[in-house]
Amino acid sequence: MIPKLRTKEFNQRLQRLPFAQKQVLSQKGEIPKKIHIVYAMTHVAICGGVKVIFEHANRLHKAGVKVTLVSHFEQPSWFPVEAEYIQVPFDLELAKGIPDCDLIVATYWDHVQACIDTGLAPVVYFEQGDFHLYDYETMNPTLKNFIHKQFEIVPYIYTVSNHTSKLISEIYGREAQVFPNAVDEEIFSVKGEKVIGKRPYVLMVGGESATFKGIPNIIEAYRKIKKEMDIDLYWITPEHPSEKMKSLVTKVFVSPSQETIGNLYRGAALYVCGSYYESFSLPPLEAMACGCAVVTTDNRGTLEYAVHKKNAVICKMKDVEDMAEKMEEVLSNQQLKEELIANGVQTASEYLWDRIVQGIHAFYKQIASYGIEREQDLKENWDISVRPENFVKSGDYEKFKKLLNITDSGIVKVPVLYEVDGKAPNIARWEVAACRKNGGRNLTDHCYCPVTPFNRLQLYNSPGYRPFLLNDYEKALLEFQSLSGHADGLEKAVADRWVILTLMRLQRKQEAKKRLIDLQRIYPHYTDFHLLEMLIVEEKHVKRSKNETINVLGDATSYPEFFFDVQKHETK
Repeated sequence: MIPKLRTKEFNQRLQRLPFAQKQVLSQKGEIPKKIHIVYAMTHVAICGGVKVIFEHANRLHKAGVKVTLVSHFEQPSWFPVEAEYIQVPFDLELAKGIPDCDLIVATYWDHVQACIDTGLAPVVYFEQGDFHLYDYETMNPTLKNFIHKQFEIVPYIYTVSNHTSKLISEIYGREAQVFPNAVDEEIFSVKGEKVIGKRPYVLMVGGESATFKGIPNIIEAYRKIKKEMDIDLYWITPEHPSEKMKSLVTKVFVSPSQETIGNLYRGAALYVCGSYYESFSLPPLEAMACGCAVVTTDNRGTLEYAVHKKNAVICKMKDVEDMAEKMEEVLSNQQLKEELIANGVQTASEYLWDRIVQGIHAFYKQIASYGIEREQDLKENWDISVRPENFVKSGDYEKFKKLLNITDSGIVKVPVLYEVDGKAPNIARWEVAACRKNGGRNLTDHCYCPVTPFNRLQLYNSPGYRPFLLNDYEKALLEFQSLSGHADGLEKAVADRWVILTLMRLQRKQEAKKRLIDLQRIYPHYTDFHLLEMLIVEEKHVKRSKNETINVLGDATSYPEFFFDVQKHETK
């Protein structure tokens, strides 16, 4: 379900690529004392890149900066996120869920244009490295063109290592500021508990599906040294491994807490990194901070701080024989091991988050001193139906105005909230809030800023709605069935949703349930149908399943009408 929604979102971005324009900024008259930074996040699953963003957000938050994280996914529990967190419905373009702010940080290239198109604030792209830098030649022309455009239109870029900055310059022709990653000294230090096993253990970190982590190579090297040494292999992974891979190691730790990871580093006889490429790998540095000796491949990201036989022993990439030889060398040479540990602790002390984030904060403040060049008089260009007091959330009126100043569309719609009867959630209808006076492009833009009704008669006088609101459900059913018969696509789905709701009011639940089965097959991403089934059925396991689906999907914002804040309703 999620992959289909993400593919749909990316295809929509591809369609808008011809309209992409470089963000033009101008110096603002006054810089806010407290800036508001928003990080747009593609995902929040356990990985080093996400962890780095969370560190940025938490440290900036502690420094008094207003920080908001925006993602399609629920707030994760694997990391203690302290900044504000907004979950955007999967059916809504991620950038549409960004609140009014002073700066937007795009954390992946695929949503750079979408962030710029909001018209809210200057956009900076935070590049942490991926296939588009390390496997550039394998990409198809369409993807290359899309990514090149994202690098071209964003005004600012920063990254985590000098090596990555060089690749950005060579491939995409852009300069990127460098702010390296760092360690949390409160968790990753020589002080603290240790995980003690029956035998000494080698530790590795990485998911089986992340082939660039070289996990099979580490396992094979371990099997070679195990013939000569009585030693175990422990594996920290963000995902459950296959049974085959699991059988090859001693212990597996799936998504452990940060504290547990620190304890594992401190207890390990050796940490091994098998990566083929990294921008700036955190695990080897965290291991050093915890007093653990490190063997790592010669990937360029780790070489930002790793020096052979000073703070780490470096082996050849993808060379199992060399890796096994270097692992055995460290494990059998106590003097070398102690030197690596002492120098590793010193190296890690040079990469502390508080120091790094100070530089990032100054960088953000400098960018926030700029604003987007805008038209001056909205009244000259737009007929606006909605008033400032109609907007439900603080700051949404400013967000609405900023979109009007930048969009080329001729019409802008907002979701208008209506209370139906107290038994179902409020409904949101996309209604025209502004029309361009000189026409503009024949396009409609959507501003996700919920408002109270500014034309109540529009709903009250509509077929089906009027009798439903007057509790004349027999008449409402006939009119909604007629609407369904004459509509198609998403409009038909909305009419069918009202048919189901009306059948429920008439206590014809069995008929409603039968209809829902077919409707969910046709419209699998229309959350409203999942909620209606959850309200009808009595089986607890079905309710739980629907509950999980609703939590993933969120509001069905791509439909002309949808239940609003559906996740809050289903948890009542």
